[in-house]
Amino acid sequence: MANTRQVKRRIVTAKNISKITKAMEMVAASKMKRAQDQALSARPYALELLKSLRHITKRVNPDLHPLLAHRSDGKRAVLIIGTDKGLCGSLNTHLLKQLLNFRREAGDLAVAVAVGKRAILSCRTIGLPILAQFTDLPEKITMQDVLPISSYLMQQFLTQNLSKVEIIYMDFVNTLKQLPHREQLLPISSNLVSRAVIEKWAEGDKQAVAETMKGATQYLFEPSPKAILDMLLPFYVENSIYHAFLEGKASEHSARMVAMKNASENAGELVDELLLVFNKSRQSAITSELLDITTASLTLA
Repeated sequence: MANTRQVKRRIVTAKNISKITKAMEMVAASKMKRAQDQALSARPYALELLKSLRHITKRVNPDLHPLLAHRSDGKRAVLIIGTDKGLCGSLNTHLLKQLLNFRREAGDLAVAVAVGKRAILSCRTIGLPILAQFTDLPEKITMQDVLPISSYLMQQFLTQNLSKVEIIYMDFVNTLKQLPHREQLLPISSNLVSRAVIEKWAEGDKQAVAETMKGATQYLFEPSPKAILDMLLPFYVENSIYHAFLEGKASEHSARMVAMKNASENAGELVDELLLVFNKSRQSAITSELLDITTASLTLA
């Protein structure tokens, strides 16, 4: 039987771990609710922006704006939005798998803009060159917080250093389910935006949204199509990145809450198992002592 003192130490350790994971679960749960509300409340606005942009880009010449220009020369970049902290289950592992797929497809042209310490570590693990990295962003993300990232990516694309920009992040479905999502960010096209509307924002009713997208909405451009695109396209990029962050935050806190809940339950089960071992060990020791006493008494008799 195991030494009772060692088992007792393991029981104390497991109980302490259970207290820590329970506290982390409660903190993650409170953050999760705020992040989920923020992500879900922003979706209707993002959907309308995508639908409007789809109609506009379908009716203008791609040569009107450089963010619409397709070219083959230049590096292919990916913006990967990971986490600064761990203990969130397999979330960062799923992101790494998407990153590996991008690396295989882009080959030597692949570069990354990494957000989060775990994303930076993933890029270094697979040897993916990092153009820029961002860490320790605020817990409650705002549009202003993502402007440096969106501005950097657009500047690199407009100076033709990059021919294509993609984005990888975790898409929030519900508390128990988060899915890795990868999509093209630049160059912008009507087909790209249409796919984003139907696949990303219409999980509940794809058919209804698809019918809406077929509508022949007429637009009167004032003051001019170019002036509208100059304002709308950069805002679309900024908004897309912002919503990727919202989805990522909701996914992170949901995954961490579930992971800590599972850890607390596992610690509780371990304590129960160790208590059983401890009681058996103590019972064995008591039985052994009683046998020694009985044997000694019989010998003396």
